[in-house]
Parts: sequence; structure tokens; C-alpha cells
Amino acid sequence: MKLILLLVSLALSAAAFFTLDWSYSTKILRTAGQPGNCVVLDPVRHHAFRPGCTAIEHWGGNSYEVFTNSLGLRDERIREVPLVDTRPRILMLGDSFTQGLGATWRDTFVGKIASRFPQYEFLNGGLDSYSPSNYLNVARIVLAAGVELDEVIVFIDISDTQDEAAYYRDIDAFGAVTGPERKQMVTNWYSDLRFRISRHLLLTNYIFEYFELSLVRRGYYHLTTELNGDIFDMERSAWTYRKVSETEPLVAGYAPLGVEGGIAREEAKMTLLWQELAKRHIPISVVVYPWPAQVVHDTADSRQVTIWRSWCESKCMRFVSLFPVFLAAKGQCPPSSPGCWYASSYIFGDVHYNVAGNARVAEAVIQSLEVAPPHKAPTISAKPH
Repeated sequence: MKLILLLVSLALSAAAFFTLDWSYSTKILRTAGQPGNCVVLDPVRHHAFRPGCTAIEHWGGNSYEVFTNSLGLRDERIREVPLVDTRPRILMLGDSFTQGLGATWRDTFVGKIASRFPQYEFLNGGLDSYSPSNYLNVARIVLAAGVELDEVIVFIDISDTQDEAAYYRDIDAFGAVTGPERKQMVTNWYSDLRFRISRHLLLTNYIFEYFELSLVRRGYYHLTTELNGDIFDMERSAWTYRKVSETEPLVAGYAPLGVEGGIAREEAKMTLLWQELAKRHIPISVVVYPWPAQVVHDTADSRQVTIWRSWCESKCMRFVSLFPVFLAAKGQCPPSSPGCWYASSYIFGDVHYNVAGNARVAEAVIQSLEVAPPHKAPTISAKPH
């Protein structure tokens, strides 16, 4: 009888807790505002920001406001971008890391760099799931609008290889791209469960995160809290250190081009970008940085680093690798907590950087800009082709 009473008591307590959690979560999510809608379909870039837009975005448990300027680029506020600026102007190109997914403007690495150098103007051309095909397209669109640039810094992402191999394809001779309507998710029962909990039961989610983070801190590198697989060893990021599937579509694999085909397409698009900038005497630079999987399984001389260091020879004004910085942070963790580096640099349950991780990226780029400051490029009258 005592056992039955205990079980009934536990069941009633659990029911009361989940009811409270559901009510609390519904209220919090309702007051957080509706998800933003500044991203629209685009005939050249597949998707893009709407110019002059503001929206509330939700990511990694954070709610934050996003603004876009007259060029349709993320910015500190809605503003008209002048075609000419007396300050050197640097266009930053990249994907969701450069966009600053999960962060307010001041906490993104682009925002931090811009704050450090008010004597320069920075344009943030990053957007979720962009890769070299769209780095090229964004630069072409900005230049075609008559905007003068003095340097372009490309933040090449680990996922760019898969996007070029399995997602984007050219639809005309000028580089406009499209992609499949749907991505194949990599899920299991636990990731499905965690996905639903994180969106409907916030208190329960905090409990799960506490235990998951405790395991990661102790060096158990396994997290399937999202729908793309294990954060520390997903196919999307594993190509730099192990064999990946080249027969499955995105995000499970790299079909149809395969890893080498994806790398070749990356390099080809980047070379086109370099050539178009060189015509206008605009220098190009490249920055590479690791995902959590690289910190666990890779080295400072990752294939991602060697590919783009080699590409940059005779082309780039600057080449910056963040791999040593993040691997050094891992090396500073005590033996009792070998995985402490993850929570100190990344949004929990995600591959993107938190405020501290963005600060590490910003500091490395800031150092490079201090060593070799940007200068105004000579005015070239040639129009883009």
C-alpha cells in the first residue's frame, strides 16, 4: 500500500509539474513575440533579407531584434547605405555565423568588430545557409548597386562544402542559384523528443540541459538536441576528419557532387569573386573557424584550414584561422571538466557561437585589421559584368 501511494504521489506530482510547465512555457513564448519574417525568396540568391525590415527572431532560447538596411543586409538599425563613404568600407560575407544567429547586433562578431573600429564602415552580408555561390552573388549585387567597397572579408564555413555539393545549383550562366524545396533531416527518437520539449516545456528543457551539459563538461561528447544529428559528429561538419556519406542528400550526405566536388565548386566560386574584386582593386580576405566537431576531432591544420590557406596564397590580403584559438580554449579546461570549452564558446545544443565565442572570432579579426589596416580603394569606373 505504501508503494502504491508513493507511485500515485509521484504520478500526481509529475502531472502537476508538466501542467505548470506547459502553462508557464505558453505564457513566455506568447510574450516573446512571433518569429521574424525578414527573410524572403530571392531569384538570384535563393533567399535573402528584405531591405528596411525589422523583426523579432528566436534562436537558442534567445529572443532578439533584427534590422536590415537599404541593401537588404543585417545592420545595427534600419538605415540608408550611402554609395560612397569617406571611411574605408569592408563587406563581410558568410552564413549564419556571420549573420549572427542567436545574437543581438552588438553581440555578433561583425557588430563587435564594427564597434572597435568606428573609423571603418562594415556591411554584414551574412545570412543563414549561404555559401560561396551566394558570397559571390551578394558581392555582385552590392557592387551593381554602385556601392564602393575597400575590402571583402569572407568567413568560410565548414558547412559550405555540403551546401555546394548537395544543395545549391546554378540556374543561369550568371550564377543565380536554387536548391531543393526540402532538406532531409537526421533524427532519432531522442532528438524528436528534445525538439518538442524545447519548444513546449521550457522548465523540463532546463532540466534536460542541466544533465546534458554536465555530461559534455565531463567529456561525453554526444548531443542530439537538434534535427541534424550529433552536434559533435554530424555529417554536415565531419568531412574534415572522417569519411562521410556521398550518396545521401543534404543533410545526411553530400550527393550529388560529393565532398571533392563540393570543395571544387567552393574554390571556383571564390575564384570568380576574387577576379571580380581584383578588377576593381578591392582586396579579398578569408577567415576560417571551427565547429564543435572540429574542436573534438580535428587539429589546427584541419583540411578546412589547409584548403583555404593554399587558396589564399597570392590572392588574399589576410588569412585568419580561428582553429588554434578554439583548440587552445579546449586545452585550458581542467582534467575534471575536459568539455568546459563547449559551454564557454557555443550556444548549448547548437553549433553556433555564444557571446564569448563571437568575441574570440572578433578579437582575431581585430588583431589582423590592426596589423594591416584597410585603405580606400582607388575609384574604378568599370561596371560589373
